[in-house]
Amino acid sequence: MLNRRRFLFAASASLAVPGVFEVARTARAAQRGSGLGLNLVGLPYWTTEHPFTNLAASASRWRVQRVNAPFTWDDPLPPMTDDRYPRTIPPGTFLESFLIHTKYRSHLPSDLTVRYDGRGRIGYYGGAVLLDRGEGFDRIRISHTDAPVIARLYETDPDNPLHNLRLLEQADGGGDLFREAFLNRLEGMQALRFMDWGQTNDSPLQSWDQRPKPGMFDLADRGIPVETMVALANRTGIAPWFTIPHLADDNYAEQMAQLVREQLDPALPLYVEYSNEVWNEIFKQAAYAREEGLRLGLSSDPFEAQLKYHGQRSSEVISTFRRVFGADAKRVKGVFAGQAENPWTVDVVLSSQQARDNADLIAIAPYFGYSYGTPDRAKDVSQWSLDRLFAELEKDLAGRTRDMMRAQSDTAKRLGLPLAAYEAGQHLAGVAGQENDERLVALFIAANRDPRMGQLYRTYLDSWKAAGGGLMVLYTSMYDPGKWGSWGLLEHEGETTSPKWEAVHGHINA
Repeated sequence: MLNRRRFLFAASASLAVPGVFEVARTARAAQRGSGLGLNLVGLPYWTTEHPFTNLAASASRWRVQRVNAPFTWDDPLPPMTDDRYPRTIPPGTFLESFLIHTKYRSHLPSDLTVRYDGRGRIGYYGGAVLLDRGEGFDRIRISHTDAPVIARLYETDPDNPLHNLRLLEQADGGGDLFREAFLNRLEGMQALRFMDWGQTNDSPLQSWDQRPKPGMFDLADRGIPVETMVALANRTGIAPWFTIPHLADDNYAEQMAQLVREQLDPALPLYVEYSNEVWNEIFKQAAYAREEGLRLGLSSDPFEAQLKYHGQRSSEVISTFRRVFGADAKRVKGVFAGQAENPWTVDVVLSSQQARDNADLIAIAPYFGYSYGTPDRAKDVSQWSLDRLFAELEKDLAGRTRDMMRAQSDTAKRLGLPLAAYEAGQHLAGVAGQENDERLVALFIAANRDPRMGQLYRTYLDSWKAAGGGLMVLYTSMYDPGKWGSWGLLEHEGETTSPKWEAVHGHINA
């Protein structure tokens, strides 16, 4: 399957958790029973989604540039602060970062404010010019073009380095961590899955002290802090769905559980899943689980050992959360995931009594349309008209996809557990080299923009419900379409509707 979720994220913002619970409870009534959740897209420096009032939350990491030398990412950084700002600027160099790198800027005013703590001097380049500056702030004007907004750090005080850089639409930041337009787009959702926000796939995180923390500048390489995920859940009244890094040790799980228990609105449940798609060989977590399963003697068959380790480690992580939550342990919803096309994987993951004791729901990713981008079909499909593609997709929904949903529903019923979808939606994307077929890519992008895609989504959502499916967490919030797929319900911040968006929100409001 296509590795569709390798994204970078950066965030730099303080959190204001207290005082939000009443807002969350007011919003919750509209979300209860919607049956739909949303995966939030990862936020690289080229993101088209801006969730935070601090637009520099998705800035690229600092990189050293030599004066009058070619651009590079590779020169070593000088000594850095704990929050990832340079303590010094090496002679003959400056440090720079892409603050904004998307061409979609119609949602932003032309004049923005850069605020920072400490002492230093920033220059602006590419799609931005300096208007004026004062103590701890610069006012800049951005161009509504493709040119990236680049910050260049020329000076910093070693005794009080420039840090806590924020790029703001309002000079004072507006008093909220999240942009209002982003919050509005989440209305009606029942769960928010933070897999991409946390950069779960192939995560290197092992110990709690390695985790991303609020205020760090280079979170593009780290994923966003758990505190920010909790703050969003509190702000919206939507249940968080956490995916725990596959290498995370027992103390990591313990410390994360304590943080969530202390900061999450006590009226909210939380979903806990060990890593993501541990069955999927494209990810490092699959190889790790296979090696551990074989080492522990869980099976002599590598794939079965991999799945059994997934079940074992999932149980251990979920048990830790429940122990930490104590009397509120029922708020913790243990998620055990399997491969949608293969119900046997679910049976193996849940083959131990420990796994069954810790399972609250089975989750799969019942995508439709995957086969049209595979090597054995892509060349033929690329020659199709949109009419032909939609006719075939209708057959897919009425046949293969419906049968897959029913088979997994039967498995869930036999095991006495609800069936959920950790990801869902269309999967029109070239895989295994077919992503480079320009005609195929153009066809798939056009299909996602076609009004008929909305009707397919309505049929899809109805089929899931009819098959006995429960919570469906769609993939994904916002994504600029291209060779790697057209995953977003919306493509960019300037877009307010799409066929997929209308279908999903029609379902929510029905």
